Amino acid sequence: MYKVTISYNMQPGKEQECQDSLANKVAPGLARLGFRFSDVWFTIYGNSPQILGGGLVKDMDEARRIFLSDTWLELKTHMERITTDFQMKLVMAREEESQD
Repeated sequence: MYKVTISYNMQPGKEQECQDSLANKVAPGLARLGFRFSDVWFTIYGNSPQILGGGLVKDMDEARRIFLSDTWLELKTHMERITTDFQMKLVMAREEESQD
């Protein structure tokens, strides 16, 4: 199993658009591709990305199918226009994460 994390900061004045896009465009679009967020965190204080979300994929083939798709590239491009520091990471999941 692999853990996928997506993080970003919302551009000033575009906070509502970012939240709406994540809830109504990005999450449903990824769900149609087979990826579901298991958690989303909002940073209130500190030097971390404002938004950090993540979920699991079973293997690299699934990760490639989802995150190299035209659908994901369109979603990512949209989010990059209204955010800063947009990043996606893929790491091996810890054993306890992959058993959830």
